[in-house]
Amino acid sequence: MLRVLVIALIVLVAAMMLLNRAGNIVPAIEVATVLDEPRAVPPVVLTDDQGQPFTIGDLAGRYALVFFGFTNCPDICPITLGVIAEAIRQLRVAAPDRVPQVLFVSVDPARDSLTRIDTYLDAFDAEFIGATADEATIEPLLSALGVTVHTETQGGQTYNVVHNGTIYVLDDSARWTAIFGGSEHRAAAIVNDYLALRARASGE
Repeated sequence: MLRVLVIALIVLVAAMMLLNRAGNIVPAIEVATVLDEPRAVPPVVLTDDQGQPFTIGDLAGRYALVFFGFTNCPDICPITLGVIAEAIRQLRVAAPDRVPQVLFVSVDPARDSLTRIDTYLDAFDAEFIGATADEATIEPLLSALGVTVHTETQGGQTYNVVHNGTIYVLDDSARWTAIFGGSEHRAAAIVNDYLALRARASGE
């Protein structure tokens, strides 16, 4: 009887693995918030860290993770970008054909020159794209995604501060599809949920 049970268990596990490979079992989403329907993002024209015009639509054809911040940020920005970079490293090993593009959008154009953004991102991952625009240009994008930017003054200097570390997930049509909310993230959770989103969307 025990032998029969053991054989049955082995068959069940094997069947589950085959179903998973066939895309019929989708990993559970741990922390991401998934939108009911993907949403279009305003075609705001930014300037990327190579000095070229750039819109969110340019990300089409590949999933993307988008994060808003500024290079003078003392904590949330470098911590979040570090976690994203680790998630990307894990994805390059686990799913090299599904690695998303990462876009960092600076909300501090007065201090974040294109060269500064490029150098800043290279410390995390040389393939990260950086972009920015003046406040009036970028505002529709911030409003559409619900990005909160506070302007404060300290020592006579005015500067922008982003108070959260939300990561936005765009599908391969450059539509907003999910977020990783809050300011504390885990690379493993991002990897799991990103792959689960991909599987749900396309049955991969």
